[in-house]
Amino acid sequence: MKILIVDDEPRHLRGMMNLIQQLRPDAEVTAAKDGTAALEQAREDCPQVILTDIRMPRMDGLAFLEKLKEERIFTKVVMVSAYNLFEYAQKAIRHGAYDYLLKPVEVENVERLLDRIELQLSIESLQRREAEELKQRLTLASSAYRSRLYLSWLSGSLTPSEQEEIDEMDWLQGGGLMIYSELKTAGADEQHIGELAYLQCLEQGWSKLGKALTIPRSGFQDQTLRAVTIVRTLPLAAPSLESLIRSIALSLSAELSRNGRLTHGVSSYCESIVSEGPQAYRAAREANEHNFFACWEGLFLYDQPRSSHQPIPVDSERLFEALLDNEPEIAINRCRTAFARLSEAGHAHPALIKEQASLLLVKLKSRIHELVDRKVSRQLTQTASALVQACGSYEELMDRLELSLREVHHALRQSQQDKNEIIIANCLRWIREHIKEDLTLERAAAHFFFNPSYFSTFIKSKTGRTFSEHVTAIRMGRAKELLAENKLRIYEISAECGYQDTKYFCRVFKKHHGISPEAYKHTSLPERKRKE
Repeated sequence: MKILIVDDEPRHLRGMMNLIQQLRPDAEVTAAKDGTAALEQAREDCPQVILTDIRMPRMDGLAFLEKLKEERIFTKVVMVSAYNLFEYAQKAIRHGAYDYLLKPVEVENVERLLDRIELQLSIESLQRREAEELKQRLTLASSAYRSRLYLSWLSGSLTPSEQEEIDEMDWLQGGGLMIYSELKTAGADEQHIGELAYLQCLEQGWSKLGKALTIPRSGFQDQTLRAVTIVRTLPLAAPSLESLIRSIALSLSAELSRNGRLTHGVSSYCESIVSEGPQAYRAAREANEHNFFACWEGLFLYDQPRSSHQPIPVDSERLFEALLDNEPEIAINRCRTAFARLSEAGHAHPALIKEQASLLLVKLKSRIHELVDRKVSRQLTQTASALVQACGSYEELMDRLELSLREVHHALRQSQQDKNEIIIANCLRWIREHIKEDLTLERAAAHFFFNPSYFSTFIKSKTGRTFSEHVTAIRMGRAKELLAENKLRIYEISAECGYQDTKYFCRVFKKHHGISPEAYKHTSLPERKRKE
């Protein structure tokens, strides 16, 4: 508590200061020798309590009290006087004195006085806080009401009474622009900015065009802050207006660059904001959607030319053929080229681009669903229905399509490898099952429905051996098994392995194993005995 003591008698001044400091050791106590000095000190220090004598030179206590009232310096003034006159007390109270003490002052009276003042100050402090809180709540409520009213107006959902309220707003009576802005804060390195700071930044920036009001479009949703700014301004020549808008947008983007990517859609000029505002707002939102394309650098004006051509669908069959032929890069390049043509340098509507991307993935899914694992087909369906629509930029969409094409290529390749492995396994099993028969490439190719020449190349490329080498290896393996069993004669084993000429069988066996069948039978004798 700050306390100022005013008295022209030094002895009384020191006595009162000592008394106050004894009663309130934590108080900040200062002194002044007359009303003039006290007034200067009150202006600078704003004491909460002033104990002042009445009769003083230069300016007495009552004149000092009047000056405080004139200058609206609100403090608790206690008049201290040796004169017990009702006239003095009445005049002091009339001029706003808090209390009146008689000299010589008694300690008990001063103690009670300070207690009352402290209690009163506490009550007033609480009342000020409550009043400030109420004021803030009213301000927020008023701001929220205005925002809701403006948004209802822009969306065309006003009640008749609300429409009258909008029609009576003076500042909407004139021409101007609607600017729809979005701040995407999806990056991990980006700093979070509060909605209020974002709105103030936009409003300050666009006020360079004219009187501006920025309204929050919605809260912080999908890591994006949205707002619409109504700007009342005079019409400018198109090049001058566009140049000024671009300059402001560039400045705002630089200011908020650490918080995310800022984009704007700007409506055409409205001759009457109050009547054309809702239509201009829709135009500004639609314009902002074109910032899907990076080429606009975050600013699209509704007056920019846009595509009116029917889209040419992407040739999904050619992409599928390239993926099937193990040429994913060719498929990806064809896809990017086709979508670059579709986008028409950013003039096509983003919804159309996404629609074509989804259609492409659906067509690819229908071509591969019988060839690959069902999981890949389900993933393509999810990408077509949800992930494509969630793409926030053309570059993100192209990356998503490239990833899908690579996944399809990998699935087709894996499926082909699995299919090839099955064919090879079936072929080797067929050779083992028909080992005693005349096995030719032509017969095997016919059995598996292949052209003999293609089948020969296929077997060689997938296994590193020719068909004949596989037949010989399987026969020689079977021969070793039969020789190790030692139940059949050599000529019988030859026949079992598909060789009618025993001598030829022996030559082939020796060439393959480096030892004759007879010698092999003897070398395997210890092994047979061990097993027995």
